[in-house]
Amino acid sequence: MKRMALAVCLFSLVAGLAWASSTKALVRLSNLSDKEMKLFLGSDFDLVRTGPDFIELVMSREELAVMKKAGKKIREIVSDLDWYVAHRLAEQTPQASYLTYDTMTARLRELAAAHPDIVRLESVGKSIEGRDLWAAKVSDHPDLDEKEPACLLAGAHHAREWTSVMVPMAVLEALVAGYGSDPRLTRLVDERETWIVPMVNPDGVTWSQTKAKYWRKNRRPVGGSFGIDLNRNYGYHWGPTGSSDQPYSDTYHGTGPFSEPETSAIKALAEREHFQTSIHFHSYSELILFPFAYAYDVPNPDEPLYRSVGAEMAAFNTYTVQNCTELYPAAGISDDWLYGEGKTIAFTFEMGREFIPPPTEIAKQCALNVPAVLHLLDRAGAIAVNSPSGSEEIVGALDLPDALAALTMGQALLPRHAGDTRERVAGRLQAAARRAADLVAARLAEGDPGPWRQAQKDPACRPVLPLARTRALFEHCHGHPLSDVLLAEIQKAR
Repeated sequence: MKRMALAVCLFSLVAGLAWASSTKALVRLSNLSDKEMKLFLGSDFDLVRTGPDFIELVMSREELAVMKKAGKKIREIVSDLDWYVAHRLAEQTPQASYLTYDTMTARLRELAAAHPDIVRLESVGKSIEGRDLWAAKVSDHPDLDEKEPACLLAGAHHAREWTSVMVPMAVLEALVAGYGSDPRLTRLVDERETWIVPMVNPDGVTWSQTKAKYWRKNRRPVGGSFGIDLNRNYGYHWGPTGSSDQPYSDTYHGTGPFSEPETSAIKALAEREHFQTSIHFHSYSELILFPFAYAYDVPNPDEPLYRSVGAEMAAFNTYTVQNCTELYPAAGISDDWLYGEGKTIAFTFEMGREFIPPPTEIAKQCALNVPAVLHLLDRAGAIAVNSPSGSEEIVGALDLPDALAALTMGQALLPRHAGDTRERVAGRLQAAARRAADLVAARLAEGDPGPWRQAQKDPACRPVLPLARTRALFEHCHGHPLSDVLLAEIQKAR
């Protein structure tokens, strides 16, 4: 009977009997059956975290009272979420505080003005209330489109997730601070085009911070209520799963795909820049998520690549790598659209263990996640070669570390493919081997045997050696002579 009561309560609320309340709570429902879990996961509740038999979700006090009648075990994690937000605001100090829209804008302008050779600031659109949607491009020629591996980093689709602004800003700060002094960071600027949109939802963040409100959506007026859930508004399989058609709901998906200027701006930027990789930042759950989210058991041809690269990033932040639906299904999310339409290898980081950690935890969250993000930037070239949906033209833009890394990655991933997919990836790997051979030969002509010897040590890179030898010997006979020592070394190598 209790299970039946829970189902009746749930369906009643989903059918439109939920109340708008000024007070919301974060709660955990425990000891749920598989059937009950499926009911919740298919609903339009603001779900936060799931486990084998529990769900953490946001509920109004009225909804909570109705649910308690079902007799299930309910624990209130935070009884008043507006109080929680106000408490976090009060904890801020000059040494530890969250960026607001204004302080973020000022810092972006400072960085662009101080480093115009590597940072270009662009407004890629306007929010529903008219705020600029800032994007910082980081590259050695930020005003040019060099066809280098490109990555999108975006924060604050959801207003209450303030940490999701801090981490992409910390990545920007790291790239700028390390350029010219740190070889790895310098390479990630010189050989990448990184676009950072720290605050996709500036109106919602501003409302949350200035009004001390536990707010998720943007601030569009909608029939006596406000807001669209921007991460349910993207156009790939936009629809009801894990979202709502009721304006009062925290997961209201809007009147149609890309109905909001904020999501339309990300769409236009992605269609213009053709990103190979992306990370969208959220909180919380300590997860690295990958598509698809719109339904269970949707085949993803790049799943081996997602799990491999996800595990590499998880080595830095210790998060769990999983498909989006292992958290909960949700239609209309950014990653589904970026991957489904744009073939971008798109991840989501669900950071930390609460929506708004204490300000003293900001530095810890950045230190945990920035290295994982930088690793994805480092792998962007290899990913573009090894993805079944990857780019052909990117091979010509690879530098030597990218080309060799693509071959190493390919040795592990290619056996998992079959048929036409295997042929496409194998063709790009052959092109990457030729690219690497040209670059190795060029280094030999300069008297540097390092890359040649590196390729000898890695079985995955052995196909480079005969190609590089042929090119180097050709150049040796046509005006770029090798030293006797190098000539002997490459001639006897097998």
